[in-house]
Amino acid sequence: MIRLALGKGRNLPVALAAFQAAGLALDAVAEPERRLIVPVPAPALGGDSSETLEVLLLKDGDVPLYVAYGVADLGVVGSDVLDESDGDLLVPARLLDGRSRLSFIGLPGSLPEPGSQVRLATKYPVTARRALARRSWGAEVLTLSGSVELAPLLDLADLALDIVQTGRTLEENGLEELEVVAEVTPCLVVNRASYLRHRSGINDLVRRLEAAEVVK
Repeated sequence: MIRLALGKGRNLPVALAAFQAAGLALDAVAEPERRLIVPVPAPALGGDSSETLEVLLLKDGDVPLYVAYGVADLGVVGSDVLDESDGDLLVPARLLDGRSRLSFIGLPGSLPEPGSQVRLATKYPVTARRALARRSWGAEVLTLSGSVELAPLLDLADLALDIVQTGRTLEENGLEELEVVAEVTPCLVVNRASYLRHRSGINDLVRRLEAAEVVK
């Protein structure tokens, strides 16, 4: 059996659509009253021998940990979350849909001047410090768990680092996308030991995703 970890956030419908295009029926995962552990009817995966599949539904931020510790063999997680983790995971494919941007956001014209020191609110402190090391200005990083856009609006911080998809929420609240830091993509991640155990089934899954043209 292969365990697949999926986050319950914005990447779930993207991942389900990709797997459906690849011929995997994960209908039970999308049901409103879905369970946390969802078995998939066998045979799910091909290769040299058929592999059954079990889906774990987790919080997005927990997917890399479950895969890194081998509780799940593989998973789908956004590169924004992956970059915050320290697990040594294989990334054999990235989904084409569900892409967004990780950007500095704030009030119009609030991007700091060179040499200045500001406060930056974010859910991504590791990525923020990495990005700040390449900037000519510095910041005290405030780590929030949600509602990051409120920080520059209510003067908790001078700007924020957060996900931008359409930019509609920013526009409706008088904020701007000041600078794109990174493209964010949903990634297929694989535990290294699991790949050795389930090489045939995992390779079959990746081939099917590639044939469906939903990954690169």
